[in-house]
Amino acid sequence: MRNPLTKRLPRELRNNMGKYLGIFLLMAGSIALVSGFLLAASSINVIMSTMRDDYVIEDARFTLDYEATDEQLDAARDAAQGYGGAEVVPITSVDAALEQVDGSAAAREATVRAYAHRTQVDVAAYAQGRAPQTASEVAVDRVFASHNGIHVGGTVKLAGRELSVVGIMTLPDQQALFENNSDFTINALSFGVAEVSDEGLSALEEVAPVSYTYAIVFGDRTMSAARRTDAEADVMEALADHDARVSDFIDADANQGIGYAADDVEGDSSMWEMMMAIIIVIMGFVFVVLSGAQIEEESAIIGTLLASGWRTREIVAHYLATPALVGALACACGTGLGLTLLEQPMKGLYYNSYSLPPYHMTWSWRVFAMCTAVPFALLVGVTLVGLLRKMGRTPLQFLRHELGRGGTRRGVRLPARLGFVARFRLRVFLRNLGNFATLFVGIAFASMLLLFGLAIMPTMNHYSENLRSGMVAAHQYTLKRPVDLTGTDEARASWEAYDRLASVSDIDELGLTGDERADFVRSLARIDEDDHAVNLAVNSSEAIEQAESYGIYQLQYDRGQDAGYEGLSVYGIREDSRYWKGLDVAGGRVVVGAGIADKYGLGAGDTITLWDKYTDTTYRLKIDDTWGTKSDLNVYLGLDTFNTLLGNASGYFNAIASDEPLDIDARWLASELTPADMDKIGEQMTDSMGDMMYLLMGIAVFIFLIFIYLLTKAVIDRSARSISYMKVFGYRGREVSHLYVRSITWCVVASLLLTQPLLIGALTAIFRSMLYAYNGNIEIFVPAGAMAQCVLTGFATYVVAALLHLRSIRRMPMSLALKVQE
Repeated sequence: MRNPLTKRLPRELRNNMGKYLGIFLLMAGSIALVSGFLLAASSINVIMSTMRDDYVIEDARFTLDYEATDEQLDAARDAAQGYGGAEVVPITSVDAALEQVDGSAAAREATVRAYAHRTQVDVAAYAQGRAPQTASEVAVDRVFASHNGIHVGGTVKLAGRELSVVGIMTLPDQQALFENNSDFTINALSFGVAEVSDEGLSALEEVAPVSYTYAIVFGDRTMSAARRTDAEADVMEALADHDARVSDFIDADANQGIGYAADDVEGDSSMWEMMMAIIIVIMGFVFVVLSGAQIEEESAIIGTLLASGWRTREIVAHYLATPALVGALACACGTGLGLTLLEQPMKGLYYNSYSLPPYHMTWSWRVFAMCTAVPFALLVGVTLVGLLRKMGRTPLQFLRHELGRGGTRRGVRLPARLGFVARFRLRVFLRNLGNFATLFVGIAFASMLLLFGLAIMPTMNHYSENLRSGMVAAHQYTLKRPVDLTGTDEARASWEAYDRLASVSDIDELGLTGDERADFVRSLARIDEDDHAVNLAVNSSEAIEQAESYGIYQLQYDRGQDAGYEGLSVYGIREDSRYWKGLDVAGGRVVVGAGIADKYGLGAGDTITLWDKYTDTTYRLKIDDTWGTKSDLNVYLGLDTFNTLLGNASGYFNAIASDEPLDIDARWLASELTPADMDKIGEQMTDSMGDMMYLLMGIAVFIFLIFIYLLTKAVIDRSARSISYMKVFGYRGREVSHLYVRSITWCVVASLLLTQPLLIGALTAIFRSMLYAYNGNIEIFVPAGAMAQCVLTGFATYVVAALLHLRSIRRMPMSLALKVQE
């Protein structure tokens, strides 16, 4: 026999179209966004998981101060024989300035790191065009090209050489464009990579700084990370034994260019899954509130059914049917929309920032389950629990409308001195306390999303400003070895001879006569390898006088919690430094940046343990003080203390700070850092985070509107009979709205204001947790304007919902008051 209650379902849907339509839109919209993102993220993960073998991604790389000899490379290969052997492949690069794009000056100052076309390791994936074949051709990274208006068939000017663009590609070891592996964020706007022919690289080497980098591919690609670390240590030891000066050694797992994108996608996926779960649970509570209101409204009918022999489970099944039906349709439609319409835009969030191979969608049953089965199960489960709790009453209690706590309607005696309007509004609030509690939670969640979106750009700008303010000089030069800027003419001639010899494989290639050869050898003989190199370029005495040498070295700090190591720069500065003003490192004092104190809770009196990954040496330093901004993750020592700690010769330095630009030979120059480089970081963050900011704001406003509409509608529907009575007694619609909607308005305003302090704490904790495993310390920065904008946006959204309620109140029939309740 067909259940007669089933006939009520179409009428319930029709009479409560606004309520169920809001539920449907909220669920379908949330699931569409999450399913679109998760499917795109899952497809990207599939692509990245196959790249190691498809494109022969390196296991490690090392960089030398000078080009490796055959003996040094053979020694590195021999050291890996006990681990299945290894290929050591040169991936020499040149950093060239981008000066021109298609005949016009480049839109921004940018650096392009050019490699020779690779065929053995870190093989490029071409999205358009082909590999360069002549010295006048170049292939450019896809993301960098899109940001700088570079296309196949166009031309670019690198380091003064005009090249034709013949390809757009991605390099698997540069999936995330980090100019330096220690950088906090990618820089796809002003830093890019490119491939040129062997002849093209040779031409660029003549006019731009060269980096002698070598990729290692072990024969056993399945060995554990621990065993690979042992192999790498043996390789480094072999290089050191053969007098190779290793300036950098990076395992593939520590190479941000290789692993950063995958970590970012994985972390974002977890965040979106958590957001999906929170939305669905809150939606379940919304269903509970709405179903509970319907049960209270139809209390007499339920009591009659129970008294007539109907079972509780049959009635629960009836009231569960409509939410389940709406939820099933929302899950199906949301997943369908996500897979068909939103997957490509979500993919663009990553392909706009990361240099990945051509995209193809891969179906994921896990995503389907996460966005269809799991939300539906959560929704039905939470709603069912709420219904069973509400149905735990006797038939007589339902008939008498005694659904309050303990089976009776206990009122709260309010002070008589309160006016009628104040007491009426307070009654509305107390009668709907559960609804308003759920409204508070919903507003808090939507406000957190909105405030997060509004705080992204101020936070990024604040971080880049901190980095810029941390620049103590207009130019900070990092050197490959100590360089004397004031050498004598004789010393300069000797090092010029050294420089010429380093550019060839054999002295015979210089074409010297007998006398010239003898003078050349005598000049070389005057060089002591342990002495400072002499700068061949000449700088003014004023520039040299204001320049200040210092030491810098990177050590590792174990973050704990299986979060890997943080690369911390250890500075050795002069006690009377003209650039690090107010920083006291006299007497062996150890000072750490305020970012270390903020991120890891270390301060004066604590001991910081640092590890040198190149020598496997551990250093324990007792902290005396903190200095700088919360973006400063450096350790500061006196220069003598620095050299003693690291075993350097007395007077050693490898960096120069200067407010005046210095002309330093490219052979000795490792890098130059200026405040403009910090601005590039802010510009890149703005570009990377902008789309996410607008997306989060859109989601938050959407959730605001639906949550507030649904929960405030529940308040008004629950008071429908009272509103009808008031109309019978002569109250106008505007006056009724004044009593009911105003109560809701005050609750919404109070919720918006009270949640702000809670949200700051929540966002701080979330930010700290999200970024703990990343290099750098970025603190959430929420200006007062962002909080005000959050409150105003939330209130403006509520106004839209309130206007809909005013229309509903005006249409409330007076005949409702004449209907018999029991």
